[in-house]
Amino acid sequence: MLFNLFGTKNEDAGNPVFVDRAYISTSAKMKACAELAKKESDYLFICWFTETAVKFKDFFKLQELDESRITETHYLHTGKLDNKTPVFVEHYPLHAKELDLIKNWGADKIIVYSALDEPLFKHFGSDKLIPIMKMMGMKEEEVIEHNMVTKSIIKGQEKIAEQVSFEQSANSQAEWMAKNVK
Repeated sequence: MLFNLFGTKNEDAGNPVFVDRAYISTSAKMKACAELAKKESDYLFICWFTETAVKFKDFFKLQELDESRITETHYLHTGKLDNKTPVFVEHYPLHAKELDLIKNWGADKIIVYSALDEPLFKHFGSDKLIPIMKMMGMKEEEVIEHNMVTKSIIKGQEKIAEQVSFEQSANSQAEWMAKNVK
């Protein structure tokens, strides 16, 4: 077992389909999404919660971007994905629900934009991490993107799933966390 620690590993084993791009703040995340939308016209920005969709649509309007490129998961159907590259603008607190949504998409990698000031991350103490990152010189617009971040988020989502006995729907990530996580 010890020798296997340093041996070659199966590349697909444990490699999630999601690629996380985490920012310190939601405003930095929104700016990054707008920049991506300006560069790439085939991206479709997907929100799990109504509150997020409203904020992003308003922000896209201010940026003179087509707000129809923002959609909520419950309005999403495979026809909307034709000739589009899906990008999530937030995580759903339960990883299994994310996987269930994308299971028939056939995508190798899906980008997820996150912010450390979101309720999902606050649940795991990101409020303490943000000041440390800023003290270390991390800029608001800098992105954290690493496979370890994605795996940590998945582990966090799995811990949340253990706490949810009966899932209640919500209009925002904060409301979902308040209703479902004890």
